[in-house]
Amino acid sequence: MMEATETTELGHGLEYAEGGLIHYEWLADAFAGALRAATSQPGSKGRVIEHGAGTGILSRLLLERGIGPMALTEPDPKLVGILRPMFAGRSDVEVAHATLEEYLEGTGPGCADAVVSSNVLEHVVDDEACLGAMWNLLRPGGTLALYVPARPELYGDFDRRVGHQRRYRRRELRAKVERAGFETTTLTYRNIVAAVGWLMLGRFFKNKGVANKSVWLHDHLVFPISRYVEDRVPLPYGLNLLCIAHKQG
Repeated sequence: MMEATETTELGHGLEYAEGGLIHYEWLADAFAGALRAATSQPGSKGRVIEHGAGTGILSRLLLERGIGPMALTEPDPKLVGILRPMFAGRSDVEVAHATLEEYLEGTGPGCADAVVSSNVLEHVVDDEACLGAMWNLLRPGGTLALYVPARPELYGDFDRRVGHQRRYRRRELRAKVERAGFETTTLTYRNIVAAVGWLMLGRFFKNKGVANKSVWLHDHLVFPISRYVEDRVPLPYGLNLLCIAHKQG
């Protein structure tokens, strides 16, 4: 385990994102099929909304895979200042300085084919209200693509530092998603190897961060192997949960 860094320039844990590009590539691939299907159905609205787009890494990768047009919601003005230059001049990208609820208020319900939320829902105090806003934004049959931290026993100082309100059990996430009016079609744990390192880092060593070099090494050496196995063998446990669900009604 590499020595922790104290980088906090971006906040929300985003300062470590660039070191995990292979993981983001996998996540974009994991979402792309469901999102592409959502935007190609009869009656589609031609809009995919990203909840908390951050630095735009996942947004860019989804656009490269033919997902879009996209509306990128982001309440943090510092991050909006990164997103707007990144996607300037693209007619298929809207950058909205807004929460998801504020975006819903401005556009009205049923305006989108899909909502993407990656490592954001855990930051929201009232996550069930947020899931309700996602349901309202979607047209009937629309798709929710969700990725969140898993397992409450892994919650440690680093989670607290980056603003995580919670980590989810699979049963808990399913219940919240389905109470919001979605039908869950995929709900699986991912990143079992990383869960061990996270537990050691946050609960035993009490580190306040992770080294960027550690993130890079895991992304390039460990994650490709674990991804190959996890794509083929369902996991009983993991650092994250991947969920695909559809709006009923």
